[in-house]
Amino acid sequence: MNTATSTGRRARAAHTALPWHPEHSSTPGTEARPGVGDELATGNGRDVQAGGPVEENCTADLLWAHDPSWTHRGFRGGEVVDGDGLRVGLVTHDSAVREMVSGICASAGASLYVAATAGGLTGTDVQLLDVQALTDGPATRGGGGDVVLLGRPEDDGLWDAAALLGGCPVAVLPAAESWLADRLAPRTETAQTSQAVVVGVVGAVGGVGASTLACWLAADAAAGGAQTVLVDADPDSCGVDVLLGLESLEAMRWPDLSRSRGVLRGEQLLPLLPGHPDQPGLSWLSWDRESVQRHDFPGVSVLAALRTVSHAVVVDLGRIGSGRDSLAGQCDVVVVALPRTVRGVLAAHRSATALGPVPVEFVLCGVDVADIDHSLVGDALGREPLGAVRFDGRVPEAAESGRLLERGRKRPHQQCVAALWDQLTDRLAGSVELTYGGNGS
Repeated sequence: MNTATSTGRRARAAHTALPWHPEHSSTPGTEARPGVGDELATGNGRDVQAGGPVEENCTADLLWAHDPSWTHRGFRGGEVVDGDGLRVGLVTHDSAVREMVSGICASAGASLYVAATAGGLTGTDVQLLDVQALTDGPATRGGGGDVVLLGRPEDDGLWDAAALLGGCPVAVLPAAESWLADRLAPRTETAQTSQAVVVGVVGAVGGVGASTLACWLAADAAAGGAQTVLVDADPDSCGVDVLLGLESLEAMRWPDLSRSRGVLRGEQLLPLLPGHPDQPGLSWLSWDRESVQRHDFPGVSVLAALRTVSHAVVVDLGRIGSGRDSLAGQCDVVVVALPRTVRGVLAAHRSATALGPVPVEFVLCGVDVADIDHSLVGDALGREPLGAVRFDGRVPEAAESGRLLERGRKRPHQQCVAALWDQLTDRLAGSVELTYGGNGS
């Protein structure tokens, strides 16, 4: 059996079989749309067209507030943002509110219809009523759907108007932007969604080869047909793209996302991530070599978004600490790479303790200079390691020349990494029966 193909099937099977996967969202039918709108909705003030280039310094707005695959159409009498999710009706005279809600609806995948009065909305799932648009007459509901009253911090009479509308919820913008985006997201049903297995990799000590292991795990899963993303969560490493030999490629990196705001959707993010030219199915997100602001980067949001559109996400966490513990907490399992030394075992124990409730597995790396075997590690750490990565003196040279993945395809390494994936899948899935797709030999 081809080990890479087997690994890809394992990664893809694991993401559908694991017991913690949430229920997925439904896609509403294609019933008749309300007949409103003739002005082009542009969200944050920019037209977004499918396949169009991302303007310089506009990445954040386009990524978080729009999906280039959606079209923004005009209909007679108002304004429409076309999506596949909930049908949202907005009553407002305020262009700023219209612009904000357009971006929220785009990020939530909802369709937006704008009318001058609540009576002009029919067939909507949710009605958003701007309190300022209701001052010309009594507060009334439109033609169907739940009602949310929109207001600003300076608006008077918000709660009185909400009471007249039957006690509907109130969203004070812009503070309630995230809440409103969640409210407009598709509703859940009983079926399960495809959710990625997220595997973190950390080094018990520096230089043990954690980044190399992360690259090989990601490449091996992608080679087997799993949609895989390699995420560099170690800003001090100056970029995992260097190990891939792609540091000169003009592509999205963490500093671009750090300027982003709003609600991030995986369907928007994944197409913008660079792929590896020699490894189909492998995308990556790396730090760069510049001096960057490392605090408050949207790591948790990015991992949550990538879960929904991938089979496997491998996160190079570097070393535990410096705020990376929160990202480790988003992983289904963290693999601790440790050298075959007494110091390495002690450091691995410290890392596992720092990870707290996050499931931890261990992998031995490097030359066996201290007669450290699996049973000794098992006694010291409470469980035997998943396996061992054979020492290869040519790996440093391969990493320096951008041929790290090529070196990882050598039979001893490929077999080792495939075995690690098998062990990880078994440990994560437990008693859940895995069903493999594709043909195997």
